[in-house]
Amino acid sequence: MIIHFIHSPVSAKRFVEPLVNALNDAGFTAELWLENRTQLADFTSAITCPKQFAKFDISVNPFAAVKNILSLTRRLKSIKPEAIHAHQSRASVIPLLSALLAKVPIRIYHNHGTPYLGYKGVRKWGLWLLEFLNCFLATNVLTVAPTIRKKMVEDKIVSEKKALCLGAGSVCGVDLDEFKIEKFSDESRRKERQKLNIPQNAFAVLYVGRPFIRKGFNTLLKAWDIFCRMQPSAEKLLLTAGCDLADIVKTQGSCPPTISPLGYVTDIHRYYAACDVVTLPSWHEGMPYSLLEAAAAKRAIVASNIPGINSLIKHNQTGLLAEPKDADGFAQAFNLLFTQPQLRAELAANALLGIEKYFDRKICTKLLIDYYHNIGIKPKK
Repeated sequence: MIIHFIHSPVSAKRFVEPLVNALNDAGFTAELWLENRTQLADFTSAITCPKQFAKFDISVNPFAAVKNILSLTRRLKSIKPEAIHAHQSRASVIPLLSALLAKVPIRIYHNHGTPYLGYKGVRKWGLWLLEFLNCFLATNVLTVAPTIRKKMVEDKIVSEKKALCLGAGSVCGVDLDEFKIEKFSDESRRKERQKLNIPQNAFAVLYVGRPFIRKGFNTLLKAWDIFCRMQPSAEKLLLTAGCDLADIVKTQGSCPPTISPLGYVTDIHRYYAACDVVTLPSWHEGMPYSLLEAAAAKRAIVASNIPGINSLIKHNQTGLLAEPKDADGFAQAFNLLFTQPQLRAELAANALLGIEKYFDRKICTKLLIDYYHNIGIKPKK
């Protein structure tokens, strides 16, 4: 038995269920353990792989934390799994500690990103310590990007020998069956723009993420304002998926007509089809799926030059990189792609080739299965 732990049903559905399904298909016995969050019941019910509920998200209440550790330890002792595979920083420390107490022989920590890079002071060092504890409690450490592995080793979180990135990175890659190229053709772009009331000649930039400072949201709005002043007469539109009108107004006082806040979006694919560029100005990331999917949709990318992203995007080859918090740098990148549509097309085509070569889901899940074989986990069938 291999148990994959991840606290959020949203992340579980998107990132981990494909791994559990691939493992079971390959003859392993695998389950997904997650937190039962009633407000996310729709996501939980959509998970069809073998699953169980448990409480293991990190808690500031020491009594609740101890209770969860003891409860999970008892369950693991009873089940006696061959391995546990814990995902993400905050949801891994309790499963890893409980597995250690239950004498589970193989404890894999799968780091999905380095949040401590987005903070300063006490919070930064608290998050660094959390990463250190996860790596200390694990027998094996995986990262989602080569540059994240390198940064974690440099920052003394984990030894070079203990940490590994499978292939070019990512947790489970992209299901290319969902990204058939005809869905993102020029004709699809025209049709989706017509349905979404986006002018056909507008230069459309898509941001997919939450309206947080550490996600670069403030930087993005400043960059967009600078770009709009660079091109005052051009038709242009910034689409913000995951951010609503109130978020824009709260951040900069008003929402200009060149910004279209989309709020929560159920079908992001149609916006990939409709846009020209996808952007992500974060201060820290893992291997962001908005950029993996943007590349699979053959869209140009402008993103931060930070660990994780710079494993996926090579500047002037598969996209454009700007330094985090550099609004002028992002604005210049938008302007370059606006004025040079041929460059935009070349970067998008190169990014798609990279996805097909390194990040196809079939490739990523095979790498994990091979890794399990190499560390002594064998299929039961």
